[in-house]
Amino acid sequence: MADITSILPDLAAETPVWLSLAATAMGALQGALMARQHAPKVDIVGLAVLALSLGFGGSLIRDVLIGNTPPEALRHWEYIAVVIIAIAVMAVLGTQLAKLAYALFVLDALTMGLFAAVGAQYALTVHLSALTAVFIGSFAAVGGGVAAAILLRESPEIMRPGPPVAVAAVAGAIVFVLLDDISGGIASAACIAVVFAIRVIAERIGLKTSPVQPID
Repeated sequence: MADITSILPDLAAETPVWLSLAATAMGALQGALMARQHAPKVDIVGLAVLALSLGFGGSLIRDVLIGNTPPEALRHWEYIAVVIIAIAVMAVLGTQLAKLAYALFVLDALTMGLFAAVGAQYALTVHLSALTAVFIGSFAAVGGGVAAAILLRESPEIMRPGPPVAVAAVAGAIVFVLLDDISGGIASAACIAVVFAIRVIAERIGLKTSPVQPID
């Protein structure tokens, strides 16, 4: 076990800057793509707002909940820069990128796992309970999508029957909290793997959550 823990990097506690920026850029691309898919109801300002929501949403919510203010994404100009680049790329190459929908889905699943791990780790670092860490990790993973849906006056995806996005986030955060005492590296890798596996398998087999039954 000692050999494994020394090999695996603790991505949650020591997330490389390039990886954090890549995760932010991927969220921003998803938001900008969502805006293009809602055309012509969204203008360029709306596209920028949705890109910011998915690029920053999860990390902003995480930092506010644990009292890490000003939020990390607002303390470093690089985060805003990658969102601006993502907006420009989607505005110019949106049609071409839309054809890479599955590749973007795969990257989004990996990014979601990373946000879940980082969110849970931040909560544990400030000595919040394990249950609270699961909540913060889960919401950090899906918070950007919730904010974007609200801006579009839609019901957030996690509240509708469909792919088990929220289930994946919660499962990943739980795995991280359970394994963090053993090794942060193992916990990070397992969290990302669990979130990724649930989302990809659900996509492949068409697994969807069921609606609740109405009360007569």
